[in-house]
Amino acid sequence: MCTVTFVPVKNGIVLTSSRDEWKTRGRAISPTIVTVAPGVQVISPTDKDKGGSWIAGKSNGDMGVLLNGAFKPHHRLQRYKRSRGQVMMDIMHATSPLDQWKEISLQGIEPFTLVLFAGGRLYECRWDGHNRHCSILPSTERHIWSSVTLYDEKMSRLREKWFGDWQYNSGGPDQQQILKFHREAGNGDARYSLVMDRGGDISTSSITSVFVSGETMQMKYFDLQSERESVSELSPSVSEVSLNASGLFSGKTPSPDVSTPASALADRYRRCRIRLMSWEYWPFDLVYVPIYLYWMWLSLKARSFFYFSAANPLIKNSGFVMESKMEIYELMPQSVYPRTIFCEHGVSMVDVEGRLRVANLNLPLIAKPDIGQRGLMVKLCRSEAELADYVTSTGFDFLLQEFVPFENEVGIFYYRIPGEQTGTISGMVGKEFLAVTGDGVSTVEQLMRGSDRAFLQLPVFRKTHAVMLQSVPARGEMCELVPYGNHSRGAKFLDLTQLVTPDLGRMIDQLCTSIPEFYYGRLDIRYENWDRFCAGKDFAIIEVNGAGSEPTHIYDPRHSVFFAWKEIIRHLKIMFTISRINSRTKGIRLMGTGKGLSMLRENRRYLKLLADNAAAKKPQ
Repeated sequence: MCTVTFVPVKNGIVLTSSRDEWKTRGRAISPTIVTVAPGVQVISPTDKDKGGSWIAGKSNGDMGVLLNGAFKPHHRLQRYKRSRGQVMMDIMHATSPLDQWKEISLQGIEPFTLVLFAGGRLYECRWDGHNRHCSILPSTERHIWSSVTLYDEKMSRLREKWFGDWQYNSGGPDQQQILKFHREAGNGDARYSLVMDRGGDISTSSITSVFVSGETMQMKYFDLQSERESVSELSPSVSEVSLNASGLFSGKTPSPDVSTPASALADRYRRCRIRLMSWEYWPFDLVYVPIYLYWMWLSLKARSFFYFSAANPLIKNSGFVMESKMEIYELMPQSVYPRTIFCEHGVSMVDVEGRLRVANLNLPLIAKPDIGQRGLMVKLCRSEAELADYVTSTGFDFLLQEFVPFENEVGIFYYRIPGEQTGTISGMVGKEFLAVTGDGVSTVEQLMRGSDRAFLQLPVFRKTHAVMLQSVPARGEMCELVPYGNHSRGAKFLDLTQLVTPDLGRMIDQLCTSIPEFYYGRLDIRYENWDRFCAGKDFAIIEVNGAGSEPTHIYDPRHSVFFAWKEIIRHLKIMFTISRINSRTKGIRLMGTGKGLSMLRENRRYLKLLADNAAAKKPQ
């Protein structure tokens, strides 16, 4: 249960596990086939001591494999309610393994990782002893996992390197080549090779490999103690693998729905109609026409078109544009934001790996521009291949940030008048990430067409996620399309200002006053549970935005454009007041016209750079 590989091959997929176990443990029972429902069979070896299993395949094409531990080594208790292998078999026997993973009770179960291939999609499911974590991985790429209870970060990265070298040298792999990798990969040190032996304690006891195609499922089991091999296969009459629709077993990349000129015209009309009827999609300059008039009035009063420039004195341009996210993080207490490293444009992948080791940062990671704009070029990197692609293809400085698995995100607008001890929460917005729910028949693209919000994102997804669009989520499965709350990337914003309480206000005030000279802006925060968040626990500040922040609760679909104008004007007046007080009391000269215009030109060039980089990204 300690080294696992997932490899797409010609006409199928191979899932392989090298099982490392204590030498005192009983020898496992070779794979057997059991019927769990009419027409549905499961094939798996059996743990003789506990009765569960560590790897299983199902006649409909689903597969699962277990690894000990979740994200880091854990302290073992003397007793657990059930074995992890028994839990895994309950999951695999269910009609929908993914639903069972979400619903099964895991209290009293030792931490584990379950690699689950179900419904044509690959999931990495982790139980850390307290919370479940589940992420979707690209099923058209190869992956390797090592158990965190036996292999530290350095050893895991070395194994990834062996796997990467093997991928490069082997060309088009098949099941036999994969089994050879599991038998021979290593550096000569028997303690850490894929077939490992740590003296009298623990060793690799078996290798199990499952091959699934559109016609059959075959499990090869090698008992390394007895040197015996067994091969089990589900008969074609039972192995009705339902994944051909995803294109994974056709040997070809799924092609998107063919669009005719008439359908393209209909799509264009629908996009225009959605944007026309919902002001939240109107062009920025159109929404801000009346706001520009008020801006001019404030500029005349301040005698500066860039009157905001003293609102947050320690942030470049007060956070209006071109401010560095890393410089803002460095003003904040380290305990309130995710671990983050800065990478300059042109940095090598080797250098990046070294910095990640020093910072003790592991995948998955959020990669994003150090100077960001509306979610452009923000990416969740789940694999080394995705990270390497981002590092080598970006034309700007960027950040790599620890991925925060908290499910909820909120944006809190805060201001404090200089000289006053406490500040005010002037708006709060909740964010529903862009997602669709499967019906077991429709592709992701077809499901996105059923939602106006998701439909508007289709042109971007065709460029960046062409393969995923043609996958078919299982019935009831929620497919999160964008794992962060950005309005321009399809997130739905909900006005939660009515939920602000005195306790929350005090907690946010304490956070914001810990950031030197921060008076005006928005905090984007991810949290696990609302009550614990209000108590100041289990949250992380993803970003702090300054003078360029919008009061994003205005984008709640329930609000009219008139409400939006009123709120924007209210916040501009507050920013004007703060900046003028700072200018007068701290002797800060407001930005001049020449410098301000230069700032806007620089921002325009940078936006084009980000847009060009985004347009150049290849489909995934």
